Amino acid sequence: MKLLEIKIRRFKELITGILLKQGTHWYLAKQNVVDYVLDGFICINRHFIMYENEIHKDTILYKILSLKNGTKKDPDIYNDSILNGYDSFFSFLQTNQILVAICLHNEDAVFVGKIKDVSDMSFLLSSYDTDLNESGTMKIPFNKVRYIQMHTDYLNSINLFLDNND
Repeated sequence: MKLLEIKIRRFKELITGILLKQGTHWYLAKQNVVDYVLDGFICINRHFIMYENEIHKDTILYKILSLKNGTKKDPDIYNDSILNGYDSFFSFLQTNQILVAICLHNEDAVFVGKIKDVSDMSFLLSSYDTDLNESGTMKIPFNKVRYIQMHTDYLNSINLFLDNND
């Protein structure tokens, strides 16, 4: 297991997570959101990574997360090839209709939605507001995305609500 703290350019907070896979464009990790809580997956755009620090195996954080990580088998839906490109990654999210939280330049704001279309240099995100009403479609260039969260408790809760209100 490789536990990392990752510094994203222009963000104050470090992202901590268990690195699962890495590709040419993306890191895939289980995110450690607070204390000893692992919540969902995060894909970090390698272009925005300033540095990474490996958390030593002797730390209590490493020991606890190692135990937690070993007790649960994650679905292996994110293959290595999608982490090597922008278009393949966003096409995968679109095809599988995965609800995502996308962070661009402001670490305090994410856009929640599903990818509706993928073009050469951008994608269309059908987004939701905080009351879970559709709030329109946003065109987002691939190279502006700093990270994407998937399968977090927050997103799974929204998905549950949306599925039961269709």
